Amino acid sequence: LQVSATADVCVVIPAAGLGERLGLNQPKAFVAIKNWSLLSLSIKRVLEIERVGHLIVAAPSNFKEESLSHIDRAIREVGRKIPFDVVEGGETRTDSVKNSLLVLDQLDRFVLVHDAARPFVPKQVFENVIEKLDQGAKVVIPVIPVSDTIKTVENSKVVNTLDRAKLKAVQTPQGFAREVLSEIYATSDLKPTTDDAGLAELAGISVTTVEGSVESFKITTAFDLELAIDFFNRKISK
Repeated sequence: LQVSATADVCVVIPAAGLGERLGLNQPKAFVAIKNWSLLSLSIKRVLEIERVGHLIVAAPSNFKEESLSHIDRAIREVGRKIPFDVVEGGETRTDSVKNSLLVLDQLDRFVLVHDAARPFVPKQVFENVIEKLDQGAKVVIPVIPVSDTIKTVENSKVVNTLDRAKLKAVQTPQGFAREVLSEIYATSDLKPTTDDAGLAELAGISVTTVEGSVESFKITTAFDLELAIDFFNRKISK
């Protein structure tokens, strides 16, 4: 196995979500862009990060074999083989991450939780997150400025307007010191969340931000998928 001596980062990819807003009747991570699933595109990027020495994919129970083939394809394409596990994903993202933590390796010092639905995250963003963890941050998230004005609305009526200067859109990978993530998920009454760093906040743990990227956009709707196909075509035609 080609694992560098300092490959102490584990990447967890929760890939069990149904992606109902895409309307394609299959788990979102297995939706394809130009014959590459979102999952395999994300894994390809992860394998390019030298510090990553372990990969865990949380997949629906009936997609385990398919997950293995997507991982295998990405490994062959990149030419870098690292230890990996496929675990059964839960009904929620929180359940999937919790199941993933059960197979962490002794060498996994840091854990990055990454959305399969963000297949184009630049390598630099991964490296920014890992660098902050190296410097001692316990939880690190990539963020970008919010371009829209955000209002709180209840019953179709505007309640107030939030100060856009203080608002950030949160992306992945979200990085954690291993013991911090394990501690957060050891709580029995975990509330399902779309954001692992949110659990850290609830536990009173300081969360550090680094610069994210517009290329880290998340594929949620059919329109996002169209944008992703265009983006992918531009990337490979360069």
